[in-house]
This record gives sequence, C-alpha cells and structure tokens, in this order.
Amino acid sequence: MKKKFLIACYIFWVSILIYIFIRIIHPPIPNQSEMRTQSTTSLKRWVEPKTQVQFVQIPEGCFYMGSPPQENNRGADEGPLHRVCLKSFWISAHEITVMQFQKFVQETNYQTHAEKEEFSWSYDGEWKKCGGLHWKHVGFLQTQEHPVIHVTYHDALAMAKWLSNSSRRFSLPTEAQWEYACRAQSTSSRFFGDDIARSCQFANAADKTIKKKYRAWTVHPCTDSHAFTGPVKSYSPNQFGLYDMLGNVWEWCFNAYDHHAYLHPEHTYSVQNNQTPVSIRGGSWYTRPQYLRCANRDFVASCMRRSSDLGFRLIMF
Repeated sequence: MKKKFLIACYIFWVSILIYIFIRIIHPPIPNQSEMRTQSTTSLKRWVEPKTQVQFVQIPEGCFYMGSPPQENNRGADEGPLHRVCLKSFWISAHEITVMQFQKFVQETNYQTHAEKEEFSWSYDGEWKKCGGLHWKHVGFLQTQEHPVIHVTYHDALAMAKWLSNSSRRFSLPTEAQWEYACRAQSTSSRFFGDDIARSCQFANAADKTIKKKYRAWTVHPCTDSHAFTGPVKSYSPNQFGLYDMLGNVWEWCFNAYDHHAYLHPEHTYSVQNNQTPVSIRGGSWYTRPQYLRCANRDFVASCMRRSSDLGFRLIMF
C-alpha cells in the first residue's frame, strides 16, 4: 500500500509540474469577452497643425504580444506569447502621406537618402536597385493622398524631430505599441478575424488585382482594387479607428529587430548603427495572406533601406 501511495504522489506532482511548465511556455489567451472594450467614437483625436496629421489617443492597457502556437502561419520569432502593458500614447490614424511629408520637406529643404544617393529599391518580378527613384518619383502612379514611400528610418525620424517641441514629442512606434494598436483589443490573427476572404475590406495586400501581373503569386481570394499603393483610408479602419494597420506599406518601427526578442521582453533593442536590422510591421501591397497578421514580424537589414513598399506612421507622447 505504501508503495502505491508513493507512486500516486509521484504521478500527482509530476502532473502539476508539467501543467506549470505548459502554462509558462504557452500562457492562456483571454477570451474576447475578458478584453476591455473601447468605443472608437470615445477615443480622443488631435490634428497636428503644420501637417494636418490626425492622431488618435490609444488607451493604456495590457495585451498578449505575439501569436499562440496554434495560429496558422505563425513565425518562429512570434513567441513565446507574453503579456505587455503600455501607457496611453497617440498614433497617426493612417500612414504619413505624400502631401504631409512634402510639407516637412518644404519647411526644412530636407533631402531623403534616396535623393542624395540617387537610387532606391523597386519590385518588378524581383527586387532591383533602381536609379532615380525617390519619394517624388516612385515608379508607379501615386497621388498626394498615397502613403509616402522610398523613405529610410532616418528620413522618418527626421520628420518626427521636426514636429517635436517642448510640449510634444514625436517618434516611430515600438513593436509593442504598433502591435497593440493593430490588434485594437482583438485576439484573432487579424483585427477583423481569421477569414482571409475579408482582407480586401480592410487592407491593400496581394490580391486578385496584382495576380493579373504576377500570376505565380499566392494572393488573398478577393479584390482590393489597387495593384500597388492605394490612397490612405481607402479601407475600413480597425476598432481604434486606425487605417491601413495591415497592408498598403510596411511601416518602420523604432526598435531594432531581434529574432529572439520575446524570450527577453524586458530588454530594449535600440538601433546602434546603419548595419543594425530594424523591425518593420504591417505588410504591404506586396504581402501574401500568411504574413498579413498583427503578430507577423519582419525586418530590413539596414535603417538605410528604402523601397516601393516601405513607409511609416508616427506616434506622439
């Protein structure tokens, strides 16, 4: 009897340890009903007077950053899932437009790196280094309401610095701020759910439109009407009232990229030099379905990178 009792105790405690280990590696995801909801109409908005960039105040709160192991197309750098709490911050309602960037350039006589070095990167079946491309000459049709592209990390921060003053500071969002803003208190892979057939209502990504040009692509089973970039606010916003959080252009984040960052979420990953990989988020007109998710992470090898699918939005704090 004593031997059976000891075996039973051993099995019990081993089970407890296994359960604790699983909870540490894969923490439970809160149900949607457990998430604090915030009405879009109740969020404060503010328009920056020089550029007319509209900012939305994102409420403070906590969320689970990354993706659960069962999420389809989950990347190896999206885990472990971990809880992050953020203070309230302001973020631009959409990507910075050509018109808004132009106001910065006109006021400062700023020259982007693509202009100075007389080249940028563009896609035509493959990524190519092309002479003469920059934010005013992008390689396809754009209007003043399209997101500015062919801008580097430094170009984006230069605009943020120009806008900053003693009472307000502007910058690029961190990865955590960006993902929190994208999710808008949702827990699905996309803020509108997991059905990729709905993507074209909310995002400009690889779709049936661009498949006419690149027939080998895997695309979303819908049509968003734009082969390349589209005007900002062309699609429905998320629950925070933010447009183009997924698709249109990849967006620069403030911090450096580290594949294993979520193993050490307490660390800050700063950009040290031009050879530091930098995080980008959100996908673009070029993005296939598996990557158009709030948790998806990507990076460019240098903060000097500029291309026809890369732009930015700003935060204010």
